[in-house]
Amino acid sequence: MASVTNNAVAKAGNGLGPKTQIIVTDAAVADDAALAVIVNEIGFEGHTIAAIAGTANGAGVMHFAIQGGDAAAITGCSAVVTFDQNPA
Repeated sequence: MASVTNNAVAKAGNGLGPKTQIIVTDAAVADDAALAVIVNEIGFEGHTIAAIAGTANGAGVMHFAIQGGDAAAITGCSAVVTFDQNPA
């Protein structure tokens, strides 16, 4: 019988870019206008949005995957995790 050999090595890092942060809103996002405020602040801080999960209809929190810039300090949001391609 043939056998399978796995030479993979698990290590810290990511395939998302040099540094990707996941942030979450502290409360439900009420509507598109409230979402626009968050999106604009992310851009003003020098970040690029790679993905958004959730809806701006007051039903629940939203998650954002953001890249670039320093650690995010977005009003009404909290950091969940930072993926660093080259951890120290």
